[in-house]
Amino acid sequence: MSTYPQQTTAKVLFVCTGNICRSAAAERLLRAWTADGDLRVEARSAGTQARPGRPMHPRTERALARHGVRADGFASRRLSDADVDWADLVLTMTGEHRDEVAGISPRGLQKVFTVMEAAALAQTLGQDWSPDSAHRRGAELAQALGEARARYARSRGPQFDVPDPIEGSSRVHAEAVDQIVTALELVFPLLEDRTPLSDETVRMPRIPPVPRPS
Repeated sequence: MSTYPQQTTAKVLFVCTGNICRSAAAERLLRAWTADGDLRVEARSAGTQARPGRPMHPRTERALARHGVRADGFASRRLSDADVDWADLVLTMTGEHRDEVAGISPRGLQKVFTVMEAAALAQTLGQDWSPDSAHRRGAELAQALGEARARYARSRGPQFDVPDPIEGSSRVHAEAVDQIVTALELVFPLLEDRTPLSDETVRMPRIPPVPRPS
């Protein structure tokens, strides 16, 4: 690991409803994947209706543990326009959340995608995509995804949502986390040049197909 200070090149905000299941898991996954090297991605999460200071849901926490990720010290946060301004890329869990983020901060609309939408669009860019400026990787990725979205049919529908597991069984929580993992595995390599993922990662067949031109 380099001893030189690292400049943040991508700031990612995850959004769901209560910020104790889906967005919380996504934040911790991304942080875990960037914790073992010189990767310069920052992650935050928030909920559109979150009660601040709540711990992660215990079933989601157990689902994360299956991927070797811990939830120690997590505390939920309520989404604000300052969060959207901070982020280079905003990944929501459903289309409804995407619309809510746009309502909170209309100027952030171009950088807001559902996590499943971003995963589908990432496949159109290809894993060899690279930004013009490494220092603006997150912002340029959001722009590239937005341009891809403009070229294809708008990504809407339940197949682009990660269902809320809040009232579900441990299996339902595990399925939601696995779905997020699979989506982030497509997006994360575009945020950085290498991806510290294990071959043991559970993959769920829930990624929507690559969109076709409209």
